[in-house]
Amino acid sequence: MRLVSFDVWGTLLRIEPFYEAAARAMEELGILGFREALDLLVKGYREVKGARRLGAIDPGDVIGSSVAVALGSSGAGLTKGDVFLAFARAANRVSVSDLLIPGSLETVERLHEEGYSLAVASNVIYWPGYVTRVLLDRAGFSRFFRVQVYADEVGRLKPDPGFFAELLRLTGAPREGVVHVGDSPQEDLAGALAAGVAGVLVDGGRGEAFVDESLRIAVVRRLEEVPGVIPRLLRVA
Repeated sequence: MRLVSFDVWGTLLRIEPFYEAAARAMEELGILGFREALDLLVKGYREVKGARRLGAIDPGDVIGSSVAVALGSSGAGLTKGDVFLAFARAANRVSVSDLLIPGSLETVERLHEEGYSLAVASNVIYWPGYVTRVLLDRAGFSRFFRVQVYADEVGRLKPDPGFFAELLRLTGAPREGVVHVGDSPQEDLAGALAAGVAGVLVDGGRGEAFVDESLRIAVVRRLEEVPGVIPRLLRVA
């Protein structure tokens, strides 16, 4: 079995339009002004990322602890309920054409046609995994991803090898037959390697693609380059 798993945000979908839609929802609901809400969400995102690196996010309550960190120093009087309602409204209203990263749907479709099994492996912050499932479905990805693994559903956070162990368990794929693709050097690339699977980092700032077959890693500029490097990283036919 040959499996390719994908991170979602920053890899398949752009997160910025979703944050903007949530900030617009907060404005419509009379919670905060658009700019104040957007700044708060972005600042909170960065604080949660930092808290993850310090191990300060509870994997047993990923959403609750993440939102608590994000709102902890806001001073804006926001509640978890305000955040959940804003993102629920945003999920219904955001344009999926704005969310799609160029080449993402085409790359996934190409891998599907080449016979790879495909999965999603994603962390969460402000909204649970099922919201991302809805957005992927709206964007046309659901027909490719039978297995979708989210941190809040498995009680693990990338780069924890236990997260990837859940991916392997749910898909039945052998480690030597798995390649994980993402945009985070720590959560995706280092996480994959720590779990014994191959990793591809999508880094738009890189000049040329890089592949190390012995380490089973690759760094590419665009998603469209992913199908070309994957066969060099797999150790199954």
